[in-house]
Amino acid sequence: MPKSIARDYYIWRLLNESRPSEDEALKAYSLLSRKNYRVKKLIKKIVGDIPEKSLKRDPKNYIIYPEVAVKKSKSELKKLYSQILSEGRYSDVLKVMTSDNPFEAMKSVTPKTFCYIFNRCKVDYRERYLNHPISKDMLDRLVGERQFNQTIFKIVTTKSLDRLRYSLLDIDTDRLPFKSTFLLAINAVTFNKIDRAVEFLKIAKEKIDKQSSIDKCNFWLYLLTKDREYLKLLRGSRQINIYTMRARDILKLPYIKPKVPNLNFTLVKFFDLENPIDWAYVKIGMREHPETIEFLADNYASSITEGIFAYLKEKASNYKVEYFAMPYRDGMIGKSRERIALLYAIGRQESRFVPASISPSYALGMMQIMPFLVKHLAKEMGEKIDLDDMFNPYKSIKYADRHLDYLTKYLYHPLFIAYAYNGGIGFTRRTLRREELFKKGRYEPYLSMELVDYAESKEYAKKVLANYVIYYNLLGGELRISELLKQLDNPLLTDKFR
Repeated sequence: MPKSIARDYYIWRLLNESRPSEDEALKAYSLLSRKNYRVKKLIKKIVGDIPEKSLKRDPKNYIIYPEVAVKKSKSELKKLYSQILSEGRYSDVLKVMTSDNPFEAMKSVTPKTFCYIFNRCKVDYRERYLNHPISKDMLDRLVGERQFNQTIFKIVTTKSLDRLRYSLLDIDTDRLPFKSTFLLAINAVTFNKIDRAVEFLKIAKEKIDKQSSIDKCNFWLYLLTKDREYLKLLRGSRQINIYTMRARDILKLPYIKPKVPNLNFTLVKFFDLENPIDWAYVKIGMREHPETIEFLADNYASSITEGIFAYLKEKASNYKVEYFAMPYRDGMIGKSRERIALLYAIGRQESRFVPASISPSYALGMMQIMPFLVKHLAKEMGEKIDLDDMFNPYKSIKYADRHLDYLTKYLYHPLFIAYAYNGGIGFTRRTLRREELFKKGRYEPYLSMELVDYAESKEYAKKVLANYVIYYNLLGGELRISELLKQLDNPLLTDKFR
């Protein structure tokens, strides 16, 4: 098998489902291209501590993870710290967490350690000990640390860290990437510092050439300034996203029509649609010979490989032309327009309708269902299933549809359903019960959508929402994104959790 996530998945299955010797397990572990937490946990059960050749640790450094330390009392931590100091060892984590003033102690550690402790300790610890303004000098030290971007995200998306958040208004953005600079603009909006937010947004736009991110900045600049020149820029974008769609609603313009493949059935030779290794070889070919992707797409111009065809065509255009494939409709017979649109909206975002997709965390198939959920759903339906069955697109649709039956008992809006599909229903419940989110307000619901504290789900759900509107209309309905955005502050129309 070629080195790939697909091979990693089969190595994980080998380790999980057979009884390898320690030597066999270590040999398998060495072949992994990505050593995710699932495999590490599994290998540890078989061989104990994992020998990592590349790991260079100072033997005098006592390792205790911040998320472990916060579970202990301060007296326990002080006793432990005293013990390791007597042994001639040290621990920056304990130095901070045994201090009577942890925030002051944070100033004496390196920027990397500052961010490490802040990012890994619990929210209530940050609220209790670390909610103090960061000085300009300290901010200047921190902005050069890569982990500080995650720190900014955690600060901005936690309302209770008000003193910390306010101090970020004075930050120098020169060494910060687009995402952090954009978040600083959102943070400024929460303090009603609109001029500062506009400054941050204009700087953010200069840091990126990705059209969807430029669209997001232009939309926020329109919200904050009401300058219709930004609407004109959004009208000129060829991207389909919630920002260009909302701008077209304001301007009373039709949405951009996506490409919808209309392919006949033909036999695709030398390719097994349901084999992740065959798909891995396609991706290798794309990576090694990007100039051939346009021609490669023609090999998959068949209704049974419509998703692959559309994915390759989009990639060949450098995503300037958007394709909205609609494969496997015969697997959705009898379902409502809303459910079909939702399945397509999620499937497009999850895998671009590639049946043999595998994610780095081993979400499987076209609808990217996690192995534990596959087993749970199979048990509910009284089916015996092998995980590889998820590479059958019809089986994937069936299981995703069953999961949506559960999610839609509690969630009625495609944005919130998408949060739950990606981040879990527990995360979604907690998000919707945050007192500051998805209420009426001057910049709502856009502000709430940026303050969701799980970055992957935040962006994923916005894309699914745009997909949903497009598919709903392609299926013969009439829907504008503005209608759905207006519903988000009304729990009666969106969810059972508020």
